[in-house]
Amino acid sequence: MTDHQMTSSMNVLEATGQYKVLARVPESLIQNDVVNGRIFKAAIIDLETTGLDPKIDEIIEIGTLIVSFTNEDGFIALEFTDNQLQQPNKPISEEITRITGITNEEVEGKSIDWQSIANELNSIDLIICHNASFDRNFMELQTPEFFSQLIQSKAFGCSSRGVKWPELGYEGAKLEYLNLKMGFFYDGHRALVDCWATLNLFVQSPEAFDQLKASVRLKEYLICAVNAAFDKKDELKKRRYRWSDGSNSLPKSWWISVPEADYETELDFLKDEIYGGRQMTLPSAVVTARKRYSYRAQELN
Repeated sequence: MTDHQMTSSMNVLEATGQYKVLARVPESLIQNDVVNGRIFKAAIIDLETTGLDPKIDEIIEIGTLIVSFTNEDGFIALEFTDNQLQQPNKPISEEITRITGITNEEVEGKSIDWQSIANELNSIDLIICHNASFDRNFMELQTPEFFSQLIQSKAFGCSSRGVKWPELGYEGAKLEYLNLKMGFFYDGHRALVDCWATLNLFVQSPEAFDQLKASVRLKEYLICAVNAAFDKKDELKKRRYRWSDGSNSLPKSWWISVPEADYETELDFLKDEIYGGRQMTLPSAVVTARKRYSYRAQELN
């Protein structure tokens, strides 16, 4: 069947209203030779790991996809792609193999060349991950010191939390769901494939990419409501404060992160509703895209 015949058949099926034909997520990017404005570089990164805890589990695969873009033209060129495997210190469990498709035989003797990836990331302006808290913390805690320091210095955007997908007509933010709703499918849970699937969201929805960039530029404030009365805990919970028992980096307190625009309003709430009209000097810290989605975003220093 020729491409023309296939396209005609697809159109016939979809015209019935009973079928929706999906296309595979493209693993290429059409280069734009007419460029306006300043050129930026974004690295889309995805990891596969032996578990969910970045303090003890290990990275077994990293996919890296670097693209250039301008605010005026969107994505203009593919700059770099890479996928590497690493043998962990402990065997990969059957569950992780079932989820990722990565076997112990596949990673045997493999190691990630972190220096080569760092060389590519040195000049990028933004790192994008679909679940940035997961990927960023693994890269900060489970990589060589020089690579961890590089990751800590970079601005991060999250294609899941950094876009208001419901406002754009989507009921969820899972990568596979979003691509399906946009008319695409892919073989998920391999690192570089997931990078292409993440890029596809923004190629298909430039307004989503605009939202992501706007979210990257925002500042937040971490506020610790220390010495709040016990009977105020329900009010704080309703406002989405979380409890710190003081055993980690935050003092014993109820804490929250709020956008810079809401900072003064939040302080007024605490003064009027939690501290009985008293003006309190509360521990706080500014959180930018260089700390956002990292465990460091829950530190005061």
